[in-house]
Amino acid sequence: MQILRKSFICLALSLVVAGAQPSAAQSYKWWQAENFQKGLSLSQEQIDRIEAIFQTALPQLRAQKSALDKLERALSRVITDSTSDEAAVLQAAERMEAARAEMSRTRTLQLFRIRRVLSDEQNAKLKEMHDHDRRERERERERKPKGERFDDARR
Repeated sequence: MQILRKSFICLALSLVVAGAQPSAAQSYKWWQAENFQKGLSLSQEQIDRIEAIFQTALPQLRAQKSALDKLERALSRVITDSTSDEAAVLQAAERMEAARAEMSRTRTLQLFRIRRVLSDEQNAKLKEMHDHDRRERERERERKPKGERFDDARR
């Protein structure tokens, strides 16, 4: 039973870390950055439409993130409660994962709507620019000592 409890704690913590990382990275408004505006030849209308899509989804995403955080805390409490059984843990985990899936669907629709504002050429160039930025971050992370890499992952 101790091994099972420790496994669930590790699972819950890894899900929290995995879920927190992307949201921080995705909050960057690339369409407002000059290098993306120029690199993609974005029109002011496109910038405004993308911002409107972002602002429309933001309240729902914040509410869903808050609900997810609450369910993650509830799962942690159930896992650490010595009176909990597997059924209670699974039920709390299922609730948390359903909330995560709901937030993911909202984010996916937001990204889909933004993608439709751009031309095929702009979407291809956007992917290229994001891939370049990701590779640069990875190179920078590799240059840091191992102790600093861990700190970056927690931010």
